[in-house]
Amino acid sequence: MKLFVNEKIQLQTIDHENAALLFPLFKADLKEISQWFPFDEDYKLENDLAYVDEKKPPFDEAFVIFYNGEPCGRVGLYDYDQGSGDIYLYYWVASPFRRKHIAIDSVLTVIDYLKSLGLKCVLFDVKKENVYSISLINRLSGAAVIKDEADGLIYGCPLQSPSAE
Repeated sequence: MKLFVNEKIQLQTIDHENAALLFPLFKADLKEISQWFPFDEDYKLENDLAYVDEKKPPFDEAFVIFYNGEPCGRVGLYDYDQGSGDIYLYYWVASPFRRKHIAIDSVLTVIDYLKSLGLKCVLFDVKKENVYSISLINRLSGAAVIKDEADGLIYGCPLQSPSAE
């Protein structure tokens, strides 16, 4: 699946080919990314390819972000709760591509996609020290902290207006 963000940014469902194209950028940022997500320093492309093969329906999905045709990051979904209609979203943009509104524009596009599917709420699990992600999340309409944990915050962002329920 492809999602059009704007004339410079497109999202494409992750597959072996685009995972391999993105991997060198991921590996270059791995030390930084490991502050926020539990990745080992010896993380290999094979780990990403296994993830591609093991995604769980219906909404366990990841999109590679393309900027001017180049892979530059990822937006992913996980832990869909069918009962509540909630799903977690993560994103990462490679360091050479930051400060171009790629992350916020991509996240907003995925949020619109999730709204169209009738999901209720997108959740973000973010470390308290991750001020850039917190700043991005706070720009989303209706986003608020719903759980304050020792090492992180869970933000919720409603996808449906109360009248839609």
